[in-house]
Amino acid sequence: MADHTSGAGASVSGKSHANPEGPASKERYVYGILGLLEQEENNLPRIAERADRITITANLSTKTAAIDLLLNVTASNAADGGTNYTASHYLTGSTFTAGTGGSHTPPNLAQAAMEAVIALKLIELDTARNPDKKTAITRCTHTLAASGGTNATFSALLEFPIEVISLPGGGSVIEGKNYLI
Repeated sequence: MADHTSGAGASVSGKSHANPEGPASKERYVYGILGLLEQEENNLPRIAERADRITITANLSTKTAAIDLLLNVTASNAADGGTNYTASHYLTGSTFTAGTGGSHTPPNLAQAAMEAVIALKLIELDTARNPDKKTAITRCTHTLAASGGTNATFSALLEFPIEVISLPGGGSVIEGKNYLI
């Protein structure tokens, strides 16, 4: 399990529904952020001219979720010579909050999704934290191009391990499964 620290009042905590008092994990946080983005995409109006999208298809037989994410982002030169990528949210009416004092403090849900996927991919690439070389994120790229009024895109493709958690009062919920150290 890759540790995660959520901010106070965060929309997504990374804690398991099976153990809400237990530790938060990066895997559950990432899946939660992506799930919230898909939920908002299905329920909130889209800003005109934006081609951003997310699709999540859960396969309960294989206990994996296929996730395809495309965000329009703005690339800019950083003072240190690197490149910064910023995603503005493409939906109106989002109530997402990063919370205060946590690992991530993105200003909106689209930025949170991009940062979360990149953070998890960096953990996947760290052999000390991923000795079994498990790969859930098969694509995680920034591409400079004219797209949707921005000058770049961020795309990710994930085959995410999931688990189905039975809730105490009945029903169930799908959350990301821990697969890293």
